[in-house]
Amino acid sequence: MPREDAAAACAARYRAGTLRAMDISIARRETPDALVLVVSGRLDAEHAGELARTVDEELRRGHHAIALDLTACGFLSSAGIRVLFEIHRSAQGVGGQCLIRAASEPIRKVLDLTRLAPLLMEPAAAAAMPQHVVHTAQPVAADLRSGGVQFLGLERPTAAVRGRLIGTAHDAPTARMPCAERRSLSQQSFAVGLAALAEDSPLAERAGEMLAACGTAFHRRPQPFSVVDYVATMGDLVPEIDIGHGLVWDGIPQGRAGFEMADPDQPIAVDELVARLFEQTTAHTLAIVAAGEVHGLVGAELIRPLAEASATDRPGSLRREIAARWLSFSREQVHGRRTALIVGLATRDSAAPLADFVRPLGSGTIQGHFHAVVFPPRPLKRGAGDLAATAADITASEPVALMHLLPDPQPVLGSGRSQLVRGRCWFAPLTVEGAAP
Repeated sequence: MPREDAAAACAARYRAGTLRAMDISIARRETPDALVLVVSGRLDAEHAGELARTVDEELRRGHHAIALDLTACGFLSSAGIRVLFEIHRSAQGVGGQCLIRAASEPIRKVLDLTRLAPLLMEPAAAAAMPQHVVHTAQPVAADLRSGGVQFLGLERPTAAVRGRLIGTAHDAPTARMPCAERRSLSQQSFAVGLAALAEDSPLAERAGEMLAACGTAFHRRPQPFSVVDYVATMGDLVPEIDIGHGLVWDGIPQGRAGFEMADPDQPIAVDELVARLFEQTTAHTLAIVAAGEVHGLVGAELIRPLAEASATDRPGSLRREIAARWLSFSREQVHGRRTALIVGLATRDSAAPLADFVRPLGSGTIQGHFHAVVFPPRPLKRGAGDLAATAADITASEPVALMHLLPDPQPVLGSGRSQLVRGRCWFAPLTVEGAAP
């Protein structure tokens, strides 16, 4: 159905009082002072758009005093907060208002922690105390060419970061997910793996691709064509994630550099970038973050909840026909010319505990585990830069995809490797419980 027809059908169902999505429903109630929209369900990246379309429809019909009743809403992500901002501005643009009249405890907590209650609620809630995080930039080092990579302002790391592997690949694809752990993430926390944004429902039903960096956690629900949801640090709100199987480390990697193609006709494969970073250190394992312009990404996305897994039917199956029912693989390089934030680890040592978490990155001996969250094109300055500032600039846009980067080396039909054109990277020796740094 064309987008315009779908929007018209949505509006018709709303006027008839039958609008209901999988995790959101909206009812209308007229009062003497305002039209009240009673919202039930989740305000996240997948469903908050229904509220935006509903408010837009009411504004077009001349209802310029709109109140939101969110007492039946149990979850509000940063994507939902963005929608609340947008409908607030839309109402102001026509001389009206659209504010939250009532909210559930989870919604109130988010609004209070982000200090947005005075702006988005009626009456205004008390503002929280301000909190600031200061990041200090480091001096720029010299330029260096290594293979097909031209490093700009390369500075080698002087200290390691410490991480922990949570869960195992054998435990993760089960309905119970006994390895689940809830973690709060600071602006110096990084994470990749199978996880979900924290909420009170079975993790095995919602665990999907997850990436966290610099105070924002991104999550893709395990279903086909799922959008990326996220929670960003705002005020006193700190992202929390439920982890089934993943790696978390704390600390900004102090090694950094800008990078670009040494050969203008040869994009930089992610595995080559990793190999060139290993040349700058004696570490066996590296924590790596990269932000760059994409030439093409290759990887996979989980499209079924792990609660449906069994001993013979699971995403880790070595049988291609079974794996294809669980994972959506890119059949060619995707997301070219967009901007990606990549987080993960690479190791030259396949010893436990990393053995079941890492996979070959290419044809060499280096193994790793990397996730990428993709955004609309965003120009990046040449040379090394501050990680927190770079991440904040990129993540100001809405994410369009989140995937686990995996090479596809099959002859002729293989998609190949993920490749970048230019960008910035940060790296440091990574100490994981029981593994060599």
